[in-house]
Amino acid sequence: MKELIKKCKDFERTAQKEVVALLSPMLFSICRRYSFNDKHASNDLVQEALIKIFNNIDKCHAKDKLTFRAWCKRIAINNALAKKRKNSIYVEEITHDYSKNYEFPEVLASLNVDDILKLLEQIPEHHRLVFNLSIIDGYNHKEIASILKIKEASSRTFLTRARQTMQKLIKQEWGLLNIAK
Repeated sequence: MKELIKKCKDFERTAQKEVVALLSPMLFSICRRYSFNDKHASNDLVQEALIKIFNNIDKCHAKDKLTFRAWCKRIAINNALAKKRKNSIYVEEITHDYSKNYEFPEVLASLNVDDILKLLEQIPEHHRLVFNLSIIDGYNHKEIASILKIKEASSRTFLTRARQTMQKLIKQEWGLLNIAK
C-alpha cells in the first residue's frame, strides 16, 4: 500500500486508477448515505472526494490498506458534510434529552441497504446526519457535536428521535407489531 500511495504522490496514472478502483465502491456508499440516495449528488460527492484525496495525498501517512481507507473515508465524510453546510442546512438545538433505551427488532438484520436508505429518506435531515455519523460511521456524540456545531445533548436527542422514527416506519412499512417498547 505504501508503494501505491508513493506512486500516487508521483502522479502515476496507473496507480491513481488503481486507487480509484479500490476506493470507489466505499466512497459511493458513504456519499450515497450523505446525499440521501440521490445518485447524481452521490457521484458528484465521490468525484469531489477523489479530487481532495489526490490533492492531499502528500499528507497521507498510511502504511496499510486499512488506514488508507480510513483516511479516505474521513475525507469523503468531511466533504459531504461541508457540502451540506454550504447548502445552509439548519440544525436546531435541543436542550431536553429524551434518551431512552430503545431496542431494534430482529427484523433489522434482514433489511438491506436500500431498505435502510428508504427509511432514512423519511426522517428529518438533521436526524439522518446524526444517525449516519453515529450508527454507520461510528463517531461518538462529542465528535458529532463538534462536526455539526451542536450540543452533545442535541446529538443524543437527534439519534434517539431518528431511532424512534425508524422504528415507527418499520412498523408501518412491514406491518410489524410491538417494535417500540
